[in-house]
Amino acid sequence: MLYYRFPGKTIVHKKGAFIPVEQFEEGGFIISSFDKKKRFQFVENQYKKLEKREFNIVTTSKAHYLEQGSKLVNAIRALGLQKTVLSRIHSQNFDSEKSFALFELLEKTYPNAFVYYFEDDLAGNWIGASPEILFQKQGDSGFTIALAATKKVNEVANWNSKEVAEQAFVTDFIQEKLTEIGVLDLELNGPYEHQAGPVKHLKTDFSFSIGKITPLEILDALHPTPAVSGLPQNLSIDLIESLEIHNRELYAGFIGLVDENQASVYVNLRCAQIQNGKIHLYLGGGYTKDSDPELEWIETENKSKTILDLIQKL
Repeated sequence: MLYYRFPGKTIVHKKGAFIPVEQFEEGGFIISSFDKKKRFQFVENQYKKLEKREFNIVTTSKAHYLEQGSKLVNAIRALGLQKTVLSRIHSQNFDSEKSFALFELLEKTYPNAFVYYFEDDLAGNWIGASPEILFQKQGDSGFTIALAATKKVNEVANWNSKEVAEQAFVTDFIQEKLTEIGVLDLELNGPYEHQAGPVKHLKTDFSFSIGKITPLEILDALHPTPAVSGLPQNLSIDLIESLEIHNRELYAGFIGLVDENQASVYVNLRCAQIQNGKIHLYLGGGYTKDSDPELEWIETENKSKTILDLIQKL
């Protein structure tokens, strides 16, 4: 089963299953893993019994995260990278019978986020409230954003040079990719401060004309953005795979709806996987050569409050 709600819309409930695909067909609800190796498309009224997949989910201790972070900063400096994103998993006990109640709380608390919950034999059981648009389309008009850098919403300090640079890396990458694939009339607005629940970010908006480019071509060009991988992209992904002890699965992939005339696809952030009486939150932060792993740990703790604060209310 699948529940989702786009900002400003009503909740949609569909019965069926996610089917693994090599290439998406335009016209349906789609999800992709971070590494693009797993792609699923939702098929309504699909009730064929599938073998349920068990996920090996590895929690990251603070000590291990700080060790990973120190190694990452050294690698960034040695290799001259601009940015790399390091993620971790926070796990705790959770009554899965309360999953839908948690979805309802997320939906009410974060009206400007894309909120979803699904249970599936192959894709797993996931829940999330993402503030980050990867791509939207209405007719011939396209829209995306660069969202990076994080502070608590009540912090009054100015954005520092590391945070400004982190957001600029994402902006430059998206502008370059959209130009490469030939979008028309590209316009930028930002960066400006944007609140997303208990945290705030720096955000830049992109609007453009799509022309003859398909939504799936745009998704393929943009994903994964430096906001979830890093720059240079391939070298950052290699570092991620060498340091992270967990598989990101659907975290930092993309999720949403694509059809002939419109599309609304989000980066799968502020999300969690539910399995065997536990909830596993996937949390990430962007590192540059000036990053302090202790501060990055605190950033991931702040991001966890999107879901953890609501669990306490159940």
